[in-house]
Amino acid sequence: MDRKPMTAPSDWLDLSEAARVLGVHFTTLRRWADAGEIEFMRTPGGRRRFQRGALEQFIQARKQSSLADFSIPLSLRLLDRTRHGLRSLNPTTEIWMAQIQPEQRVKMRQTGSRLTALLMQYATRSTNGEIFLDEARRISMEYGQICIQAKMPLSQAIRAYLFFQRTILDSLDETGALVGMDDEEGHSLFQRTSLFFEELLLAIVDQYSQVFPPLSP
Repeated sequence: MDRKPMTAPSDWLDLSEAARVLGVHFTTLRRWADAGEIEFMRTPGGRRRFQRGALEQFIQARKQSSLADFSIPLSLRLLDRTRHGLRSLNPTTEIWMAQIQPEQRVKMRQTGSRLTALLMQYATRSTNGEIFLDEARRISMEYGQICIQAKMPLSQAIRAYLFFQRTILDSLDETGALVGMDDEEGHSLFQRTSLFFEELLLAIVDQYSQVFPPLSP
């Protein structure tokens, strides 16, 4: 790779410093550099140096690439998982299945699709994701309204929600392995997905609380 003139000492990082910026082990960065995936230069002593701007561009490119590589196989796997999961449920224990009318099932599927799209927008960003989380909370309250209209107790509404959550988590795990997501990306995705689901569950409970306020002691 062509050697580039140093613009300022602070703009150039050694292998360990650059690895910390990227949040990966230095051996991972060395492998990427050797494969030509990220720019670097060598000092007269043969040590690698990475420009901070190039690292930032690399991070942004990987985020965009991860989302594109992840969203399509996730959608296909999620659809397959949902169909298989519904067939395997026991209607005698999953009472919520019998309480949902056909038109409500359609609304729930639409709600699930919108939430899945918002999850991908939120979970694959390290910053500026609050707008997607806010919209997901609003849609979760719509889900709560559907359950209330179906005369579904909160416990059964949560059971239906947990089915949706398990389906997505299983699909995320399988898709991550399919596209070769590394440990760092997988851990970040897991953390933000967990937070996303916690907020959705709280929004559903909040919707029930608004319609059925707790009795005064």
